[in-house]
Amino acid sequence: MPMPKTDKKILVACNHLFSVGGTELFTYYLIKAIKDHLKVEYFTHHPGEISDKIESDFGVVFKSDNHYDLIIASHTTTVNYLYGQGPIVQVCHGPIPELEQPSPLADRHIAVSEEVRQYLDQKGFKADVVLNGVDLEVFYPKNPIGKTAKTILSLCQSNEANEWLEEICRDIEVNFLAINKHENPVFHLADEINKADMVIGIGRSAYDAMACGRPCLLFDNRVYNGPFGEGYLHPSRFHDFVRFNCSGRFSKKTLSKADLKKEILNYSAEDGIQLRKIAEESLDLYKNTSNILAIGFSISEWSHWLHKASIVLNRKKVAPVFREQKQLFRAKMAGLYEKGTPLREILSLIRKEKFPVYNKISIYFFWMKLYLRSRSRS
Repeated sequence: MPMPKTDKKILVACNHLFSVGGTELFTYYLIKAIKDHLKVEYFTHHPGEISDKIESDFGVVFKSDNHYDLIIASHTTTVNYLYGQGPIVQVCHGPIPELEQPSPLADRHIAVSEEVRQYLDQKGFKADVVLNGVDLEVFYPKNPIGKTAKTILSLCQSNEANEWLEEICRDIEVNFLAINKHENPVFHLADEINKADMVIGIGRSAYDAMACGRPCLLFDNRVYNGPFGEGYLHPSRFHDFVRFNCSGRFSKKTLSKADLKKEILNYSAEDGIQLRKIAEESLDLYKNTSNILAIGFSISEWSHWLHKASIVLNRKKVAPVFREQKQLFRAKMAGLYEKGTPLREILSLIRKEKFPVYNKISIYFFWMKLYLRSRSRS
């Protein structure tokens, strides 16, 4: 599906963009795929390293308006904050984390796997499945891999997993490398993947490795997931495992150290070639971004109006969500005030936002409290 080119204005939102992580990189590459075809800005509650790169690499600026033709939002906090500023598509990246829970304020929902789609369906939200996209021009085989694995790269996010893997690699006399996003994050991950013959990790880590033509072993020991893994990623099993985002939750196998060692020995350089082909067919960033945009642009003015009407009619049901919207903005105001931002600038920010009337009135009252506090201090 070709990328549409229009004069429509898009906002891409993510709760936090201060460090390297799966959803942060999803946001970065989504903006990269959109920027040459549509007017795009970004929004986040917590700026930092990735939002700085979005601005410097793409010339894309932070939210400057209070209405957009389409908002593509990751995380329920951004959906709840941005409601009222345009039709919203929420991308849900997993069934477990609190931030990934579906918001009733979104017009449409997208699931990154069949597992997430089924989870949303159980909660009463219909969703389309669009797999995570990988930039195949960045993640590609830059050098060939060996007939046997000489170097293994772990992208696991737990020290326990990496301790096991390091011991195994020592036993089988294989070089071991590890990148843990919580301890030594790397933005240019493709370069690091291309230093290895084989990659161990789950989710996006596996997709990036596949695009680089590296055989993969699906395993990690994350707090919310446990020591799950599918083991070695045989290309013929990809379409089973991807239903659960290559998370290890398809078979829910608990892998021991001996199991991991056995799975590593399944390494085949030919599988790396096949996995690259699968990445080209199923994970291409630009194809998958086109699918997201097609879903977003399918929201008609009439369906958007009906959605807003249903929110009004079910105000009691969504009251907690609107409380969150109000609390998020009040926290932002308080933070700016404590940093010394002039009250007139904070007032200007309030005027730019398009919140529901009852929330906006409450926010104006909060501004008055800040004003009275400043008078008492002077």
